[in-house]
Amino acid sequence: MNIKYILLLLFPVLLFSQHSIRFKVVDENNLPISRAIVIVSQNNNQIRFGTTNENGILDKEIASGQYDCKISKLGFTTLYNAVLVDKERDFEFILKEEINKLKDVVITSRPKIMRIKEDTISYNLKAVVDGTENKIEDVIKKLPGLDIDQDGKVLYKGQKIDNVLVDGNEFFGNKHQMVTQNINADMIEGIDLLTGYSGFAKASGGQKGIALNLKTKDSYKNKWITDLELAAGLNVSFRFHSNSFKFFKKGNLAIISDYNTIAKTPISREDYNEMRIVSEVDSENGEFKSVETPTFLNPNAFIKDKRNAFIGLNYTSLLGKRSKITMSNIFNKTNIAEENARLQTNIGETQSQYSFLENKAATYSLNNSSLKWEFNKSKSTFISYVVGFTPNGDEDNQDLLRSANEFRYNKSNTNFSFAHVAKVQSTLLKTINYKFTARHSVDDNRQKVDLFSQQNLFDSTFDTINQNQKNQEVNISLNNAFTITKKSNVFSLKINFLSQQDRFNSYVVQNDTVDIGLKLQRQSIQANLSWAKKWHAKLQSMLGFNTTAVKSQFKELQDAFTRYEPNLSLTYILSGLNKISFSYALDHQLPELNQVQQTDFIFDFQTLVKPSLVSFNQMLPKNTFSLQYFGVNPKNQSVLFSTLSYDVEQNAVSNSTKYNADFIETTAITTKNRKSIKGLVLYDLKFKRLPFSIKTTLFYLKSIGFSQFDGVNNQVEIQNLTNRLQVISNFKKSAVQFGIDYNFIRRTLEQNIADFKNTTQNHQLTLSLRGKNSTKLKWDLGLKMDNQDSGFRTNNTFFLNANIQYVFAKDFKFIFNGNNMLNLNKSQLISTSFNQSFFTESVVSIRPGYVMIGVNYSM
Repeated sequence: MNIKYILLLLFPVLLFSQHSIRFKVVDENNLPISRAIVIVSQNNNQIRFGTTNENGILDKEIASGQYDCKISKLGFTTLYNAVLVDKERDFEFILKEEINKLKDVVITSRPKIMRIKEDTISYNLKAVVDGTENKIEDVIKKLPGLDIDQDGKVLYKGQKIDNVLVDGNEFFGNKHQMVTQNINADMIEGIDLLTGYSGFAKASGGQKGIALNLKTKDSYKNKWITDLELAAGLNVSFRFHSNSFKFFKKGNLAIISDYNTIAKTPISREDYNEMRIVSEVDSENGEFKSVETPTFLNPNAFIKDKRNAFIGLNYTSLLGKRSKITMSNIFNKTNIAEENARLQTNIGETQSQYSFLENKAATYSLNNSSLKWEFNKSKSTFISYVVGFTPNGDEDNQDLLRSANEFRYNKSNTNFSFAHVAKVQSTLLKTINYKFTARHSVDDNRQKVDLFSQQNLFDSTFDTINQNQKNQEVNISLNNAFTITKKSNVFSLKINFLSQQDRFNSYVVQNDTVDIGLKLQRQSIQANLSWAKKWHAKLQSMLGFNTTAVKSQFKELQDAFTRYEPNLSLTYILSGLNKISFSYALDHQLPELNQVQQTDFIFDFQTLVKPSLVSFNQMLPKNTFSLQYFGVNPKNQSVLFSTLSYDVEQNAVSNSTKYNADFIETTAITTKNRKSIKGLVLYDLKFKRLPFSIKTTLFYLKSIGFSQFDGVNNQVEIQNLTNRLQVISNFKKSAVQFGIDYNFIRRTLEQNIADFKNTTQNHQLTLSLRGKNSTKLKWDLGLKMDNQDSGFRTNNTFFLNANIQYVFAKDFKFIFNGNNMLNLNKSQLISTSFNQSFFTESVVSIRPGYVMIGVNYSM
């Protein structure tokens, strides 16, 4: 099975010492940013993902450990931050808006690939398409400044764009892979990147983003386009996939379905989390719900067996010249099996290691429905209403063997999320752009954990423990934004009224019943002032000041306080599209309910969470500095983006760990400052005469934070380096193309207690060939070599993949799919992870390779 890695992401984390973490994303005026992308990663694997909703907040369940966060939103500069999770806590990130428009630039090299005019980059597909492309993602990968990640998401400047449109109309919202992995490359005649996309609204004042618009050929419009594929083969491999589209002048209709036993999931981690928090509700101030992403969405091959069923429906239509409706429904159900052997090291003790054998069977189901209505009442007034709901059901069953003690660990989770948003954009007094947003959301999550052991658990008198938890969160927000433009100045004032209520109930049923309930309420008023100034053609600035008055109540305690947060950004245009930006922001985080809980509760079979030592009203300041550069060379079509950031977080929330004979205790605490520095370089190099391009990504992170073991401070230093080099050919009039992809990943973890130090690294080299023979035959062949070094042992794997399509009759193709064909029997991979208490090396059994043959029918 081919392993795909996300760049900029760190190592995966096992589900130990999970904590509820809240991320809040705001702009320079402290106005929450909706649909901002937050990716939490570790060891080159995406751990959590989501988009913020109208309160700019996203909650996640994350295991203790050091993570890297990538926060992005089109129209804003991407922010990279390292976070240390060892207790429930809040993180707040400030994104800087890109306030300058693109100038008219025509690429002067031959052939011309890009034409840039104001907020639109138009690509000349004839200059890059060679006929070996299958789906539209194969074309996008070749375009300067753009890329596709392993989930089919479109990236610009290293961040995911907001939407992929078809003929200007939405298509499954921001689930890009529904387009990139299902629409054939030969259906598209042009692609535009819209860097100032504001959707259907004609009224000014709305939040702008970035969208990619695919323009279909006339021969594919106003008729049904259907694609059916059926294949089966060795190692119980089977897949049925169907696409059915109709693209018409006023919208589109699409039905996509899939059933397979080859570990393919049409939705990504991002999609799963977005749907669970009903992130499709478009608003300026997002919320980040506490969502635990299931294993079935892991972007790697660490699964022994996986069966997936999926169906998705999308309908977009203009009801008239001024009104539009968009509806979608997605259902996904997955059954998986996992098997791995773990070597677990207590990193707070010298030479303390344990071995585990783990088997896991799980079922995950997701159903998401959303409806959006948009209405341009006039040229100056826009109204919209969005509603979405998502019921889910997850169930994990695990068997673990440690020495002579066998555990059975069952965990079930049911969740229901509902949210709706009303929005009005208008113009007041002919000069003031006004936007009002009202949002109401409810998230109800119920979890049940059952533990069965051959010996007593957690120093109790029970070898069986049953624990039930219920978390309910209700949010109401009213947001007002006023913007006025005078010559080269833009002034804005945002006033927000926010109400948040969190309830937590936990009870353990044994011979005695322990029932505990907690409640945290917060009401706040935010005032955000900003001034953007274009001093001359090259220099722009933005100065902001945020004030938030908060009233907080926890149990019988109450407090009221005010936060003051300045922010600043400067942008200097060097020449053409080359610019450099500097930004500074001060923000304060507030603990959430899961960070201040005051009771014992069981997290998993070996982790007991003790009452928090963090105060519910404690503010945690953070200073962030960042420097960015973005440039396009019109002579050779190259694109360069780089960013360097440094942040200092005072009184960071962390964990104190205490080791017992057969389990650990963790307690939330505040520690010394946490500091981190991050650097990212993305370089897309084109040549005027050479028939290939080079894409390079370099990412570096160094973070220094603190935890505790039995109350003794422990300094933790993490360094991560990832480097990816891609060479892509573009021979004209050639039937064969090639690709080379090299990845180097290195992570070092070091702490002063017990002198623990580990360096894990991977070398991955992929060689690929693709070709065609007239219009009948298309093929691609890939060989991947992966050298893994966990610091404990090494492992080498080789993957051979092949895909062949041959047209043998009108509308019919013969297909051959071979995946991991060098390992048709059982194979294994090595992975590592760590949290505040453990460092774990896992030898994971992955699904054996397969060979399938089948038929594809298109009409």
